[in-house]
Amino acid sequence: MGTRILSIPIPPDFNFGECLWFLDRDFDDCMLKVNRDSLNKVLLLKNGPVLLNISADAAQLKASVLQGELSADEEPELKKYIEDWFDTGLNLNPFYTLLNKDPRLAFMAEAYRGLRLVGIPDMFEAICWAIIGQQINLTFAYKLKRRLVERYGGRVDFQGDTYYLFPEAAVLAEAAIEELQGMQFSKSKALYLTLIARAFASGQLSKQGLRQLPDLASRQKALMDIKGVGLWTANYTLMKCLKERSCIPFGDAGLLNALLIHGIITDKKQALEIEGFFSAYPTWESYLVFYLWRSLSKRSEA
Repeated sequence: MGTRILSIPIPPDFNFGECLWFLDRDFDDCMLKVNRDSLNKVLLLKNGPVLLNISADAAQLKASVLQGELSADEEPELKKYIEDWFDTGLNLNPFYTLLNKDPRLAFMAEAYRGLRLVGIPDMFEAICWAIIGQQINLTFAYKLKRRLVERYGGRVDFQGDTYYLFPEAAVLAEAAIEELQGMQFSKSKALYLTLIARAFASGQLSKQGLRQLPDLASRQKALMDIKGVGLWTANYTLMKCLKERSCIPFGDAGLLNALLIHGIITDKKQALEIEGFFSAYPTWESYLVFYLWRSLSKRSEA
């Protein structure tokens, strides 16, 4: 076992337990393993795959190498990935100030304090996951993801467990539509996944390319120019990967249910009321969505 450890500073209100909760919601996620107070995940770095254990204390996240070699020139890449994944650099106090102004939602400022918008730093993975999840429940979405990743992704075996890497775009671009249909992907989703894969493999789409666009609207358009990507998929991808803070996945079933439960709306078709509600949270819309999603499970556990 490797002993190399990389430390990433975290702010005082960072709650690693809440982040672990989000990553361990009894779904069949084949790409990581959540332990009692840490997680294991394999990442493909510049020099090859590295299996990590990520834990936290009051001042830092610690990434310990379980298998593979972490070179000194890969440390900045790994540090950036973890910072993006857990949004460690963001001051949440302005968001909590806004929450406390609304008696319907003020409880979230304490109940979920320190929960970060847990992202998907790999943009290809993020958009594929959004497409997989279109119009189906999460349990089935995770089953489809497992089938896709086991068939086309890389793997690392360690102490009886298998950790998978999400398929590379060039590999998925060559997948047969019929084979994906055999995994229970609809014909349209199979087509969309291969089209997205070709766009990334050819360089038509990239995380860096989207970052260089001038604003959110142009990033949304760049994604929506690809067949199969609507506004929900574009917004989900941008909030989870680029941490765009003003993305609202309008029409999302979980979001609508949360708005109903908290008395924000009385009917799922109240589009103007929903827009008015979010207008009170400028630049924090994505975080509000994430916390509303969190509140659904909190209530179901009560």
